[in-house]
Amino acid sequence: MPLPKLDIITHSVIVPSTNEEIRIRPFLVKEQKILLTVMMSEDPIETFNATSQVVNNCVVTPDFDVNKLESFDIEYLILQLRCISVGETSNLFFRGKEETSCESCKKEHEVVVNLRDVKVDFSNQKDKKIELTDSIGLFMRYPNAKDVARYARDLNKDDNSLKLIWSCVESVYDADKVTSSKDVTIEEGVEFLNSLTTQQFSKIDDFLDGIPKLTHTIEIKCKECKSIEKHVISGLDSFLV
Repeated sequence: MPLPKLDIITHSVIVPSTNEEIRIRPFLVKEQKILLTVMMSEDPIETFNATSQVVNNCVVTPDFDVNKLESFDIEYLILQLRCISVGETSNLFFRGKEETSCESCKKEHEVVVNLRDVKVDFSNQKDKKIELTDSIGLFMRYPNAKDVARYARDLNKDDNSLKLIWSCVESVYDADKVTSSKDVTIEEGVEFLNSLTTQQFSKIDDFLDGIPKLTHTIEIKCKECKSIEKHVISGLDSFLV
């Protein structure tokens, strides 16, 4: 006789970048093994492939394209999957203060974090329209997880850092026309970026510095001296420990 099939409860979650509501299921043993493997890997390609595979497996909304997700969407969804699959809390450890007379503050602190409280921080995002001159500018987008994986393995090799930045350019405009980045080669894009002044390029850096990310602030209050120490933690790796 065939083995019985288990019913799996699905959950609703909102994609941060689009506010789209999708349905996800908990990850299974096979997907948990994938995540455990990727946590030990330092290869961004392997990390992208593994996390995307887990999200793709666990999203049950029909015709949902994981490849269109922003990198912070992937991280947020992985965190939500962890909540419904393993548990909503994670124990984080913080080193004690060195320069203090309080013995309690010198000790390591363990803090239980509710992962449901971890959100994507949009507060530093910049305008996607960047004016380079009075008549020339760029329309930008955030890099998706596939972009990051493609170039992040070695950002110092073959202009990979500029290739990653160019992948975030949607189009270039001037007084006469708008040119989609898809209509030029990556080499032409890199050449264009190399032609910018440092002041013009700094505007692109400012945009990229404002990319939304998983962020959570933790306050540790000492029971003895009553001092409060704040820790701002960000990035998926900080919470999946």
